[in-house]
Amino acid sequence: MRAVARGEEAALCLLVERHSAPLHAYLVRLCGDGAEAEDLLQESWLRVVRGASGFDPERRFRSWLYGIATHVARDRFRRSRARGGAHVPLPTTIAAAPSEPRSLARVDLRGRLAELPERLRQTLVLRYYEGMDEPEIAKTLGVARGTVKSRLHAAVAALRRSIAGAP
Repeated sequence: MRAVARGEEAALCLLVERHSAPLHAYLVRLCGDGAEAEDLLQESWLRVVRGASGFDPERRFRSWLYGIATHVARDRFRRSRARGGAHVPLPTTIAAAPSEPRSLARVDLRGRLAELPERLRQTLVLRYYEGMDEPEIAKTLGVARGTVKSRLHAAVAALRRSIAGAP
């Protein structure tokens, strides 16, 4: 990050190459729209460049990056709601061949994830899709570890209730 702060383009290119695909996937899971996720990704990288000199080397880069992306997405959703728009939820249906029950289960889970409140969905996606542990999620979201635990518990319980009540 020091190289990025000094304006070394090669260092930034390496970070973008290494982290853009998983970060884009995370943003798609948050907003449900590939084009919107691409915009959020670009804004996140702009904020990384602007904030490079303030990066704490004691912190994991991935936690810092995902924290920035989470804040960018949250800001966009809030602005959209303030203008009277609704944030685009994750798709509830995706075309899948009937011979692919796992795909259908994934589609159903995506739809149910979209029904979760944003703070629960973010926490769940970071844990189970991005593979972050509780301390890293806490740093990424800027909350206490106990908050992460309670959000994960609440999210899993809500998904279980949703699945149990499914037709």
